Amino acid sequence: MSESVTDIAPLNTAVTNEPVLLKVEGLEKQFAVGARTMFEKARTVKAVGGVSFELKEGETLGLVGESGSGKSTTGRLILRLVPHTAGSVHYKGRNIFELSAEEFKPYRRDMQMIFQDPASSLNPAYSVKDVITEPMIVHGVPATRKERDERVIELLEQVGLDRAQSGRFPHEFSGGQKQRIGIARALAVNARLIVADEPVSALDVSIQSQILNLMQDLKHRYGLSYLFIAHDLAVVKHMSQRVAVMYLGRIVELASSADLYRRPAHPYTQMLLDAIPKPRVNMSVRHEALPCEVSEIPSPINPPSGCAFHTRCPHKKPICESETPAYREIAPGHHAACHLI
Repeated sequence: MSESVTDIAPLNTAVTNEPVLLKVEGLEKQFAVGARTMFEKARTVKAVGGVSFELKEGETLGLVGESGSGKSTTGRLILRLVPHTAGSVHYKGRNIFELSAEEFKPYRRDMQMIFQDPASSLNPAYSVKDVITEPMIVHGVPATRKERDERVIELLEQVGLDRAQSGRFPHEFSGGQKQRIGIARALAVNARLIVADEPVSALDVSIQSQILNLMQDLKHRYGLSYLFIAHDLAVVKHMSQRVAVMYLGRIVELASSADLYRRPAHPYTQMLLDAIPKPRVNMSVRHEALPCEVSEIPSPINPPSGCAFHTRCPHKKPICESETPAYREIAPGHHAACHLI
């Protein structure tokens, strides 16, 4: 019988007193978009528009939203995979945006990524051993070839692969096995922070929970911290201590997982939760379309005025169309940006 997200192992919620590992403040990213005709001016897209949050040591923070909300760009900005426009990212108290490439190298070792598509993230010309060894060579950890070979075998066994598979190439593995290789590569240099960008969305449903359980096991074994990026709130619920909801480049709500799923405050969060498939006894009953299903997320090239969500919000008022709501604490540990709260 195939597993589901409800089969994911329980997470450890005891992170409230842990020190802050990552602090993101006012993070922004703008992309230039070329003119479509000779009569148009070049335009700017604000993919990420002032994102701020903290991640504690040993915590999993879920970052959710529809495609185009800026989740993946936020993850790549934090790891300096793309240059930022404004804001800061402090890792262990140090603003990593102020560091030179050489100064950032030790931090790069500490901060790794698990990519959405395991197939395209692995070099097809490299064997599994080469894929996992490459970051060790770049960072000089471990120092000797023998130690690196031993580390490869250890990692393969920890992610559920056989040591005999180290000489095989990515095309010889299934999607789930490729993601296991990607996880092993992320752990190869003893990373502390893992940005997981939709790590199971490209995988078959029958093996998604296996990968998620593996991530939970490795989190507890190594004391990892995850920024878990996803669009599936059912998965995020079982993986995260806290959840941040993004819409058009901004965080519109952030709360503990328990609070967010029990008492969602922002209308967008409520719509995302309502969209989670629920079992129905009478299969002849048609599913009624939710308000969020009748329109797509607006283009970030020309975002709506005021509250960006007002074009889809069933509860909007005139103020929502003209004024941007402040992002504020509405209850202890629960933040939201909405005029109606």
